[in-house]
Amino acid sequence: MWAIWMDALDGNSSDKKSFHETIAKVREFQKQIHLEADFKWVADSALYSSGSLLAQNEYLWLTRVPETVSEAKACVSQEDEAVSWQPQEDGYKYAETLSVYGNVPQRWLLVYSEQAYAREKTTLEKNLSKEEAQLKKDIGHLGSHVFGCEKDAEEELVKLAKQYPLYRFQGQLIPVKKYARKGKPAAGDEATLVGYTMDLVLERNEEAVSKLLNKKGRFILATNDMDAENYPAARMLAEYKAQQGVERGFRFLKDPWFMVDSVFLKSPRRIEALMMVMTLCLLVYNVAQYYLRDKLKTTGETLPNQLEKEVQNPTLRWIFQIMEGLGIARIESRPEAVRELVTNMTPLRKKIIRLFGPTACRMHGLNPESAF
Repeated sequence: MWAIWMDALDGNSSDKKSFHETIAKVREFQKQIHLEADFKWVADSALYSSGSLLAQNEYLWLTRVPETVSEAKACVSQEDEAVSWQPQEDGYKYAETLSVYGNVPQRWLLVYSEQAYAREKTTLEKNLSKEEAQLKKDIGHLGSHVFGCEKDAEEELVKLAKQYPLYRFQGQLIPVKKYARKGKPAAGDEATLVGYTMDLVLERNEEAVSKLLNKKGRFILATNDMDAENYPAARMLAEYKAQQGVERGFRFLKDPWFMVDSVFLKSPRRIEALMMVMTLCLLVYNVAQYYLRDKLKTTGETLPNQLEKEVQNPTLRWIFQIMEGLGIARIESRPEAVRELVTNMTPLRKKIIRLFGPTACRMHGLNPESAF
């Protein structure tokens, strides 16, 4: 039995609320079609909440733990040497632990990704550089400000340090003195103290930056499936990564190629109908992409990607671009005899068509016997 579920939501809806509402709807739908097998729900951190998910705990779930949870924050912040990492492929490693957060027994998986770490480190460096440039300007302006007393200047320095914990501020207070009268001071006139200015030097707090970097590339997965033998940690990570793939698939909704912004639909029912069509399109797209990649691995064949590198995991979107330009020529020698020929066929396009099997070959006028 196959079932496709699509739920069109308002753009202002909150995932923390809508996730649980959608799950409730689907579970009710399962009862109506007498589907006894239950699902395991995989979602991002919006699903994880003590008020909804953990309070009910009526079904199996796998989700990311938000770092707003104090226990998760402490887990992610552990020193690398203190974690019993299990190395994995593709730059991943993880460490499993148990938790009873929200009074629900669950398995937590602390995951580290080399790719994510590299991205987050680069982003941090860019942000620090921008912040540092702005701070130097602010410090320059602050140096021209005259404080009424030493305490006011010191309080401003403390405030600055709290606001920017990744930096250290060193410097000194410079007394500002002025004469009572304008012009050249007379013999015997003494300048009086009117305030203080700050001469500051900025430097990064490398210890604080190091602690922040220690958390980069890490995240925590949680599940209430306590059967570690049938649901091992490696499968937890694989299924969560697959869920991210599903989310990336829906990016096509905003792709200019899809031209959704050119369609105006006033009726909510028509909007939902369009969303259903787009969901079906995404389903067909993913099935075709999975079939092609599986066929390439099975046959040992490869296809060139955008960089002309031979790969076994091309995106179907790139395949569509390769196939652009195929046409049909109608040759009519006499009214009752019309032949149709596929034009602009190339060896690469033939190879792609044959990878999709005999039916695709017949549709394009190729010999099915030549298919893989």
